Amino acid sequence: MVVPIHTTREPGRSLVERIQLLEGHNGILSISFVQGFATGDVPDMGTKVLVYADGDAMAAQQLADALARDLIALRDVLLVRYLDIDTALDRAMAAPRGPVVLADRSDNPGSGAAGDSTFILRRMLERGIRDAALGPLWDPVAVSIAFDAGVGARIDMRIGCKIGPLSGDPVDGRCLVKALMRDLKMTGNGGTPTHMGDSALIDMDGIEIVLNTSRGQAMNVDLFTQLQCDLPGKRIVVVKSAQHFHASFSTIAQDILYVGAPGCASPDWNALIYRKIRYTKWSIQPRESTLVK
Repeated sequence: MVVPIHTTREPGRSLVERIQLLEGHNGILSISFVQGFATGDVPDMGTKVLVYADGDAMAAQQLADALARDLIALRDVLLVRYLDIDTALDRAMAAPRGPVVLADRSDNPGSGAAGDSTFILRRMLERGIRDAALGPLWDPVAVSIAFDAGVGARIDMRIGCKIGPLSGDPVDGRCLVKALMRDLKMTGNGGTPTHMGDSALIDMDGIEIVLNTSRGQAMNVDLFTQLQCDLPGKRIVVVKSAQHFHASFSTIAQDILYVGAPGCASPDWNALIYRKIRYTKWSIQPRESTLVK
């Protein structure tokens, strides 16, 4: 099977707390859950349990088998239920206050996506949603144009969709260049710097967009704040990330919604083309879409 284990919610949180309590007792040295990485098209892709014991292979095997059975029993609950774009935007706009963080999992560079899709951005513009932020959107051409124009310039720009049709269509609009930074370094997980390259903050019809030149997913709020984007004052913040964003962005979010927009890293795994994985592998098999309304 392939199943994500979000330790920020139940039952994933309790699962990890349980294996941590088992470690260091009865000869059990280390226990790991491997989630499976659905966009990895290799034969052995899938959820695994790894147990190390001190000189007792049978004890390790028995515990691994027991934990694997527990994971299988919980797989339906562990599976993330993604919202379509309009349902997510409806819920965000109905929230008593923001910001509501929308995770664009389908365009997560950490899952192999380009980071340049415009599906959510286009829908927000069509609906007239303002006081929002989105990023990072990978577009080296647009960043270069913004640097040439300079802070304070108002220019017509075409942004996004530089890789292919799975990123959608570019978005055209009048933009205000609000901030520029050479070699922006976002704080990554564990505090390590993540180079996002030359970056620009532009405003397109009330939506502030972080454009970057080095592909990477959103992991820390300083991706926005270094460019003087006021995240706590936004109604909606769209991040191109699957889950790595959570630790940092949960500190400012009133709610977090996971969005199953179109894209090459779609969470609707049955829409992906697999050539190398070994079947059958729950839940990658002919069935209805995992997207819910």
